[in-house]
Amino acid sequence: MTKGIFNLSIPVPAIDIVIFTIYKDKFCILLTKKSDDPFKWKFVLPGGILMSGYSLEENFDRILLEKTGIKWVYKEQLYTFWDPDRDTRWHAISIIYYALVRNESFLQDIDLTKVHIIEYDSLNFKDVGFDHEKIIKYAKQRLDWKLEYTNISKNILPDYFTLSNLQKVYEIILGKTIDKRNFRKKILSTKILKDTWTQDKSSNRPARLYEFIDKDLKIMDIL
Repeated sequence: MTKGIFNLSIPVPAIDIVIFTIYKDKFCILLTKKSDDPFKWKFVLPGGILMSGYSLEENFDRILLEKTGIKWVYKEQLYTFWDPDRDTRWHAISIIYYALVRNESFLQDIDLTKVHIIEYDSLNFKDVGFDHEKIIKYAKQRLDWKLEYTNISKNILPDYFTLSNLQKVYEIILGKTIDKRNFRKKILSTKILKDTWTQDKSSNRPARLYEFIDKDLKIMDIL
């Protein structure tokens, strides 16, 4: 098998990051655009080759900052894609992460000269390079599953939120309407929230503000 002009004897290790956020009440993904071959002008995931002498965590932080300007996200290692034909330049082994970033965090740090904020449902996968369509869809499915049995939504919500805010996050990400009464009953029964005894007064109908009790990821039956 020939890999373009690069005849490497060992696979090239890399990291690719699927970054999700909610922006203007839409579920969005952050993508970069290639300016060279292969897949010139196609959308691709923020990613890069691992540097020796650094931990996986350090490499992740470096790539995230270089490609997006963002300094921190909630992340989970998703899978390793290793098909020898996934990159025409060389045999690239990519460690995939998916990440969630809060609206206020990414708006503060993001470098919009490098990153495109794209509504997930409007993304045309014909415009996506490499095997990143497969990776993105796999990451979205994993997030949908995690919403059903963990408190992962805490990583995309502000510290304090109303039950309506929480339900809206579920509806935006899952792309469906959820019964308000059943959702609130189920969420409160899990005892993952704490009433702050304060109210959100940004609307004409002030609502109670809650926060998550557990700062770490917790498994429970939510939906």
